[in-house]
Amino acid sequence: MGLKHSAIALFTVSCLTCGALDALATDNPDSFALSPEQLFNATVTSVSKTSQKLMDAPAAIYVLTNEDIMRSGATSIPEALRIVPGVQVARVNANTWAIGIRGFNGTLDNKLLVLIDGRTIYDPLYSGVYWDIQDMVLEDIDRIEVIRGPGAALWGANAVNGVINIITKKAADTQGNLASATLGNQDGIAEERYGGTFGDNGFYRVYAKYTDRNDEQALIGRDARDGQAMDHSGFRSDWKGTGNDNDNFTFQGDVYRSNESQYRYESFFSSPFTRLELEDIYADGGTMLGRWTRTLSDDSKFTLQSYADYTSRDQLLLKDQRATFDVDSQYDLPAMGRHKITVGAGYRYSVDGLTPSPQVTFDSVGDKTQSFGSFIQDKITLEPKTWFLTLGSKFEHNTYTGFEVEPDARLQWQPDDSDMVWAAVSRAVRTPSRLEEALSIVQLTGGSGFTFNTIGDTSFESEELIAYELGYRKQFTPKISLDVSTFYNDYQRLSTLSLSGLNLSTPPLFLNEIYTNRTTGNTCGFETTANWRAMDTLNLSASYSLLEMYLSGPPGNANAVQPEMQSPDQQFNLRAQWDISKNVSFDTMLYYVSELPYYNVQDYTRLDMRLGWRITDGLEFSVVGQDLLNSASHEFTSPTAKDILAVDINRAFYGKLTWRF
Repeated sequence: MGLKHSAIALFTVSCLTCGALDALATDNPDSFALSPEQLFNATVTSVSKTSQKLMDAPAAIYVLTNEDIMRSGATSIPEALRIVPGVQVARVNANTWAIGIRGFNGTLDNKLLVLIDGRTIYDPLYSGVYWDIQDMVLEDIDRIEVIRGPGAALWGANAVNGVINIITKKAADTQGNLASATLGNQDGIAEERYGGTFGDNGFYRVYAKYTDRNDEQALIGRDARDGQAMDHSGFRSDWKGTGNDNDNFTFQGDVYRSNESQYRYESFFSSPFTRLELEDIYADGGTMLGRWTRTLSDDSKFTLQSYADYTSRDQLLLKDQRATFDVDSQYDLPAMGRHKITVGAGYRYSVDGLTPSPQVTFDSVGDKTQSFGSFIQDKITLEPKTWFLTLGSKFEHNTYTGFEVEPDARLQWQPDDSDMVWAAVSRAVRTPSRLEEALSIVQLTGGSGFTFNTIGDTSFESEELIAYELGYRKQFTPKISLDVSTFYNDYQRLSTLSLSGLNLSTPPLFLNEIYTNRTTGNTCGFETTANWRAMDTLNLSASYSLLEMYLSGPPGNANAVQPEMQSPDQQFNLRAQWDISKNVSFDTMLYYVSELPYYNVQDYTRLDMRLGWRITDGLEFSVVGQDLLNSASHEFTSPTAKDILAVDINRAFYGKLTWRF
């Protein structure tokens, strides 16, 4: 690790000496946060798949701007998401995160849809997201739109409890050179990006990033051996059609390679049956995406997007290789009287290749899945500028459960420009993964040789959610705003591990469990966010979220109700962003998270601080301290690890130097 940090330091020196400071450009944008009024007027696209003001969006949506990300001091996307109300972000170890919305959180949350520039990044093997490989140059993110609540009527299956849509900047907004180096006691990061032009109206950027994360400390006192080294590079180009400014094209791609490790128990069929092993995890992949948008009129356009994605992940339990092809189209029709209709259709094909281990087997080496569907949405003006009703539905067919319908209805009332009340009822489904359909996982426990054999079942059905939501937004003054949302979620056919057989004849003793749909439940709660521009140079914001979960499974089945103890009942954060002078800024972020009884995680309070100094128009230096109230914090644990493999996340300090030229 030391050699890698030395390389990053050398990179910093070379950046500073390769040109004169008086040649620095002056295109560095003002990094101060949006005022409450500007935030409500910000453009979002995730709620309706069309551009609209956040104030007009009838959903519980939060926009994390690039300025928010930069001033948070975050070195990764998961860290930046801590700001968003109603989103639980917990770090398991140096390379693993658990991120969820409105309950059911886990390292592979299967009720959360995550997209990067319209490309879904969940893994169909588990229906979760590997956050360790979702790395990019944070300066290139335009915004992150987070929907709390179902988005299935537009985005389809697995957009159950929420949608996280990461949107990167256009190539035209990232012109010139950017070199950045981060060095601290836990993280080392080096970034390089260059943006240029081609032809009469084309723009591009190319970038490369190297990330080195140090080991954290195991709860029992030893080195966790969970560090990560990752390379990530890519490009994006945007241009207009020749002789036709109504056509806009985007072509982008990236490749990555990650090497990380962690401790895991490996199972054997002879005494002592389990052994603690250091697991090396190798992941690599790449993506190519193209998008064409034709503007047909002021309120009408057609979009066609396609991408190809390849991923490979090699670890102790399983090696998974996967290729995915996806194509989507969308047509925003011209307004027809009181109706504004949007329609779309898409197709996805995925093929995998799995390599088994003694603990994990499956019914076939390779599997092919496909899904195709369409959606329609109609925003109806019931009373001009005041009452609107949005009706829509997604219609999908997938390999596992066949045809699915996911309707949605949203009513909004805007008595004036500063108030908006909305209500919604939606249906969403979480379709089965290959894990629940076809995999067999063996887990041995201790010296007794007692064995859990978890078996997939082809009769496993989609999990179902009926969600009821109510929200209110208020712009009290241009400097004060409030956003409140409440929800009641009714879940049916939740995944349940049910006993299906017992073998007591010879060691190891087998207890067979099978995936079924025998749990029901409901959750309820609310989230609220307030913003106050106290002074022209001081912005304050606070958010609070409350979650209650009530699950009911088969009698005596403790696994069915475990999610009640895996997500925090309460979360709170308070942020202050202060421009001390034109060139010096100071930011503080205070977070509170209530206990997680299932993981033996006590409630904790976290304080982050950042001090930034703009040395010149193109050169900026910042110092960040994370979790300053604690020397280390235990935030989450893999469900099979408990205290034995639990990791403390160390207090972190780092300095960051960014040069734009």
